[in-house]
Amino acid sequence: MDVGCGKGFFTYIGAKNNKFKRCFGCDIYNEFQKTEIKPFVEKVQYAEINNNILPFKKNVFDLVFSIDVIEHIENDQKFIDEKIRVCKNKGQIIIGTPNYWRIANILLKIAGRLTFPRNLGKDTYGDAIHLREYKKNDLINLLRNNNHINLESLKIFPCWYGLPPLNLGVERLPVIFENFCNFWFIKFNKK
Repeated sequence: MDVGCGKGFFTYIGAKNNKFKRCFGCDIYNEFQKTEIKPFVEKVQYAEINNNILPFKKNVFDLVFSIDVIEHIENDQKFIDEKIRVCKNKGQIIIGTPNYWRIANILLKIAGRLTFPRNLGKDTYGDAIHLREYKKNDLINLLRNNNHINLESLKIFPCWYGLPPLNLGVERLPVIFENFCNFWFIKFNKK
């Protein structure tokens, strides 16, 4: 289940590459890429989110993910709770979101121009507004007190993009540099 799937890019790619037996996507918009998805209609289903409630029963999906969504949501805790609700017991939940301390934001902060909510321009749905962005500890604290999460399974991965490989013989940057990554991926299992 791709929550906040937009026009269905990740579900379309998953179905096209046979990554999932069946794929679901939902969003507050109902403008999914019907033409591109047509050959995969048996593998992909899309639904519209109403009143911030996912249109599915409890304990349905093995994997529930969202990428570039939570920073746009007013009630981020309810967003997470809904993802947990539709995920099966012991299923996996993945959230991808921009890092508050990424290099571009540090420069904006130094210039006194890093504020939230932050309008990042227009996309096909209108204004792209980040209500907030998350530091690593913000994400951990958002999940720490949830009784439905297996905290032992909680992992946060830094993601860098747009940088060429350095080929310096360094397999992994020191942990301190992870705090300046572009993007966080957080994954955990439902109890």
